Amino acid sequence: MAELLIQIKKYRKRLACYVKSRFAAVNERPVVVLGNQKSGTSAIAHLLADFGGLSKTIDIPPLWSPVVLKIMRGQIGFANLVRRHKFYFSTDLIKEPSMTFITDQVIERFPNARYIFIIRDPRDNIRSILNRINVPGHLPGLDGKPFKIKSSQRIMLDASMWGGNKTENYVEALAHKWNKAVDNYVFYRERMILAKYEEFLADKYGFIANLAKQLGITERVDIKDKLDVQYQPRGDRNVLWKDFFGIENLMRLERICSTWMKEFGYSESSK
Repeated sequence: MAELLIQIKKYRKRLACYVKSRFAAVNERPVVVLGNQKSGTSAIAHLLADFGGLSKTIDIPPLWSPVVLKIMRGQIGFANLVRRHKFYFSTDLIKEPSMTFITDQVIERFPNARYIFIIRDPRDNIRSILNRINVPGHLPGLDGKPFKIKSSQRIMLDASMWGGNKTENYVEALAHKWNKAVDNYVFYRERMILAKYEEFLADKYGFIANLAKQLGITERVDIKDKLDVQYQPRGDRNVLWKDFFGIENLMRLERICSTWMKEFGYSESSK
């Protein structure tokens, strides 16, 4: 009975989105927030939208894996997905990490949008992703391990999907995925505002106010009471990198991400 109720709830939600999309109009000039999963996109998007009194879309389920991978491979067109799901693209601000990996098609479809790219130290970013799916970071591999990992998450942990080698382990896969996200930012950096998650944590209100100023967004709502709202399950920021990943996986991660880590001021492991 419980499973049936879940399915009914999902069906009703899909039906509601379908009906809304039939009558929605796509916003051709939205603020688009990009960045790897668990890099702080949700918190920054929520607060920025609230600061400016903007309508917002936080996540687009029809775009999640495996659909985004089909778009990456050219099997599905992003513009067609927008046409089918207009409701998600009708708001003033749109945040969806999956769009980070099809940036070329997103910019082609939304040439007049304003883009923000959120970057976070890959060691913290990947640790947070693994915390979210309840997988430790120190294992040599996941074969034969009793973790409950969804098929969409297993795709994320396949290095060959992100420019790596099929033989590389899950931490290396996530390192390649972080690189892929940053690659797309660098290619289109003249079109985007770079926002570092670490700077957000240091001064949340000042960060949001400055970001809004760069975008020409006027403050309409006092967000000071929302600054510490947890918009996504929080990872364990207190565990040391070397303790979480182990020396070997930490070295693998840093080796793969080293070029962009240096470029964006993330030094070699010191903790």
